[in-house]
Amino acid sequence: MTIVEMRLQRLRNSKRFSGPSGPAIGLLALAIAWAPMPTQSQDTTPAPPTATETPSDADRGTRFPESLDQPRNLARDRYVDRQRATLEMWRLRKQSRQAVQDAARHPDPEVAERAAWILKQWRSASLPGVAQGPAELLLDRGSPSALASVMEQGAFDAVLVAVEESAGTIEFDQIKQRVVTLLSQRYPFYCDKAFAAGTEADLLNLLDAVAIDRNVATAWHDLKRYLHPAQPKSTNDIEPLPSADQLPSAASLWSPAERATCLAQFAMLRGDVEQSIAHARAAGDPVVLRIARMLGDRWQEIADDAFESAASAATPDARIEAYAWALAATARTGDQVRFDRAQSQLLAIQPDEPDAIDDLRWRALAMHARIDEAIDVMAARDPAAAAKIACAASRFRRAEQLCGYPLEQIASDLDGWIKDAYIDQANLPAGSIAPSIERLYSLARLLVNIGDTDNAQRIYRRLTPRQVIISPYGASLREQTLVELDLINRFDWMLDIAVAAGENAMTQRSQYIIAQALNTESEAFRKVLDRIKLIRPAHDFRKRFRITFQLFRGKQPDGFGDSDDFESLLELLLHDEQSKRSGGRTLQVEQISLDLDIVDMFIRQGRVELAREGLAALTRARELDALISSAETESEQGDNRAAEGLWQQVARQSAQYTPTNALITVDHGLSYAKSIVGSWILAKRAGHREIAEQLESRLRLMLTSPSMNFRKELADHLRDTGQHELAVEALRDLAVSASFGGDDAPDFFRVAVTYVGLIDDLKETHPVALDELQIDSYDAVKWSDLAVLGLLKTSRYHDTAFISVPLSVRKTFLQHAIETADETLARHAIDQIESYDPMNIDYGERMLPELRKAGLDQLADSAFDRLMDHGLEQIRRYRTDATTLNNLAWAAAMNERRLDEALELSERAVLLEPDSVIYRDTLAEVLYLLGRTEEALAIESACLLDEPDEWHLHEQIEKYRKLLQPDRKN
Repeated sequence: MTIVEMRLQRLRNSKRFSGPSGPAIGLLALAIAWAPMPTQSQDTTPAPPTATETPSDADRGTRFPESLDQPRNLARDRYVDRQRATLEMWRLRKQSRQAVQDAARHPDPEVAERAAWILKQWRSASLPGVAQGPAELLLDRGSPSALASVMEQGAFDAVLVAVEESAGTIEFDQIKQRVVTLLSQRYPFYCDKAFAAGTEADLLNLLDAVAIDRNVATAWHDLKRYLHPAQPKSTNDIEPLPSADQLPSAASLWSPAERATCLAQFAMLRGDVEQSIAHARAAGDPVVLRIARMLGDRWQEIADDAFESAASAATPDARIEAYAWALAATARTGDQVRFDRAQSQLLAIQPDEPDAIDDLRWRALAMHARIDEAIDVMAARDPAAAAKIACAASRFRRAEQLCGYPLEQIASDLDGWIKDAYIDQANLPAGSIAPSIERLYSLARLLVNIGDTDNAQRIYRRLTPRQVIISPYGASLREQTLVELDLINRFDWMLDIAVAAGENAMTQRSQYIIAQALNTESEAFRKVLDRIKLIRPAHDFRKRFRITFQLFRGKQPDGFGDSDDFESLLELLLHDEQSKRSGGRTLQVEQISLDLDIVDMFIRQGRVELAREGLAALTRARELDALISSAETESEQGDNRAAEGLWQQVARQSAQYTPTNALITVDHGLSYAKSIVGSWILAKRAGHREIAEQLESRLRLMLTSPSMNFRKELADHLRDTGQHELAVEALRDLAVSASFGGDDAPDFFRVAVTYVGLIDDLKETHPVALDELQIDSYDAVKWSDLAVLGLLKTSRYHDTAFISVPLSVRKTFLQHAIETADETLARHAIDQIESYDPMNIDYGERMLPELRKAGLDQLADSAFDRLMDHGLEQIRRYRTDATTLNNLAWAAAMNERRLDEALELSERAVLLEPDSVIYRDTLAEVLYLLGRTEEALAIESACLLDEPDEWHLHEQIEKYRKLLQPDRKN
């Protein structure tokens, strides 16, 4: 008899092990006997499980002659036999499953208890070869960390058992949700476990069983597509590519509408428009049907349905939304009669309509180049907001009318207008803003646009009391002013008004607005502000704030900036002493308060060595983002060995997972994926083809994640690192999936815009790739157009986005027309660009010269003349607008037309703002084009004295010198 058997016999005869605890203790002993020997590795990350071998006859004693499909095996005479039967039935689930379920209802309490123990293990994903030790068998596997521990081992088959065995129990939905959460958060790690062990099929089966929503179903669908063309890595059977009407097994619990919607999405991913529309129709959701038709370019059908829906709408908002889509559809079909009909309905404002209906009206009109009509609709409810829209569309006379403040009286009456607005505000309850205050903000916006910055600044400076609360959420008038200044990029003005003289603090909301404007984090801003107090203790709060603001802005602060100041600041951030209570005592603990946003601040200040020192300290502290930044830096500098070492460190650190740190590692999947991208780039650079292909396969596997936001973030990173082809593949499918919406769906507008940007990237870097990927260059136009419609009902963007975004799309149309020399499309795009903004300088200076290169000279010349004439008309009204004067002159220079007028405009701009290097540079270019190169060189050389590091000035000077000295060698 072995030592284990002798101990079991003693346990059987011992009275103190009788009762309910007996089976568990006995199982622990048997588990110890069968446990594999511990390895010597110190790596706590569990390796992928291997199949547990069946113990030998000597290990398990006498074999059972009977099969394991009978409950009586748990009621054998000998205690040891009952114990062995319990473990055998637990281990050999397929043979014993029915017997265990029957035994759970057995009248013998011990038999029922043993069966319940087996079921609990199955439902907790406890199978042979899973878990870090035999004692795990006694743990409560119902806790969230238990399933996570099994998932971390890559034991997807064990988790699948847990899901299957939980069916019919009260925990079924909870367990599925728990698994889905883990899959969404840590999918990249699980992918690598599956890739290494060849268990992708197990992962696929798990997705099939827990597909509680369309995101998981999409992951299942995409993983099948990933596996289909490849040869299996193991003996596991890999199912074929999903058929046209195939959904995961778990979808059987969905509603018919949910299943039909998912099938519509899958069909569209395959490019089967007809099938997608058929499924969308079966879903019974008009929104889903409209999406499928939009993606399939079925605008005529959308228009027909929209007019029909409008006629039968039961509510005003449903009717107006229907007409909004009717307008969108007829704009794309070219049906002018029905377009005008839809427009007339959107303009027919009814009294007492909710604000949301008005938003639908004016947004739909604005999206389709009916800017004046959109402004009229908006003005009926909110003249101040309409005035800002008018400014964005260069309709300054209209903006002046809507503000209600005649500009010719501003010098004498502005103070009175502000005083009256404050009286109006005082008569309102706290938490609301007076319309006259809002109109002052619009007036200030107008004044900025027409170059009257002095009076604009007077308004902003007056609208700064902190005690005036103008929103239900507690926002003050000053905070609103800071937001307004952020929108027009007036950082100097923000610096002046954010903190008034004598104030010793600022609100968290103000600090957040300031940090956002400076493109940093509020916490980083606070850390530096606190340390400036230690470096300049004699300064008041306002001076310390101004120093911090300028530091993050990249400007030299007054009274701060020598080497000692920056070194002291870094030292304080690297060695920050914090008080900590422990055992009733207060201890001083040193920690690093530096972060990457502050490192970026040192770089903006030109303190590269200090930034490098800070980054090195964060890297030594194993700060994950710092490790990534260091790895990227080493890679860019060509130190592949150092970069690879850092990427491996990123992978190890981001992959760490224990129940105690679970909450702080759920977002590390992207960091882990970035490490694989980094290693992939290094392998390609070194010519390690096989390694690179393997790493690319791992990335493609990760891109089947059930988290659509993870896919978007990884695609963004791929684009940032120049891996455009894989990024565009990921975004192509994600754009379709995001268009159908759903939980965890990323913002469709951002996805579509990024996809369009990637297409443009590929056109420049690898144009052949578009053909290889079967991406039509017209996709840029299509998805730009669809992206605009994604804004119709969103509240994420400022109102002016409904001018700037559609305008940008029309430029995309024009770019496509230039590339294809399509004069009809170019003419239509130009008409719409002029409708949005007849003073759009970007299009005039950048795209019209390209139009000439495409052979469309006459179209380009007539468009430029209209731009110039409109600008001259505006300048006659607003004579001090130096910005417009300069912009028109520069556009004329880029088009090499009407140069005499351009010279006059440029000279006036320089006269108004003689210190502006930009305006003087424009003047030099105009003189050069007029043949006055020596004057141009003199002006440009003087500009270089003010901006010696501006590369454009050096290029211009070299150009002028070459013309003056044609024989001079390069």
